[in-house]
Amino acid sequence: MRTGADGWRLRGWLVAELRQARGIPQQVLAQEVGCSRSTVAMWEAKNQRPGPRYLPRLAKRLGVSPLHLVELVDAEWTLKVLRRLLGFTQRQVAQALKVAVSTYCDVETGRQAMPDRWVPVLRALFDTDERTVRNSAPLKKPKK
Repeated sequence: MRTGADGWRLRGWLVAELRQARGIPQQVLAQEVGCSRSTVAMWEAKNQRPGPRYLPRLAKRLGVSPLHLVELVDAEWTLKVLRRLLGFTQRQVAQALKVAVSTYCDVETGRQAMPDRWVPVLRALFDTDERTVRNSAPLKKPKK
């Protein structure tokens, strides 16, 4: 059961349960997600995490949010964790928010507070709820 630098792991048992409940063979799921059947088997056994390009596809096919398929291990949902988990670059998130990369970076690192107008955009981009988005932004750090 590997976690990774961001401190999350796939809920392999849940992937298997959802796949079986929907009557999807591993081979079919693998083809739809764009990987091999053995990769799906590894995910379900918690021996391997899907890469950022596979996790959203896997979740969409199983009818759940990508965040529903993962659990955090000694970590918290932060903007950085959400962004990296879902395979976005800072530039991509900044473009979705229609702000400069440096502005997004300042919020992600806590140098600036997250504007309320960002919440619905990030909620849709990260396919999660408002509470998770609001709680993922670090508090603005006081100047020294």
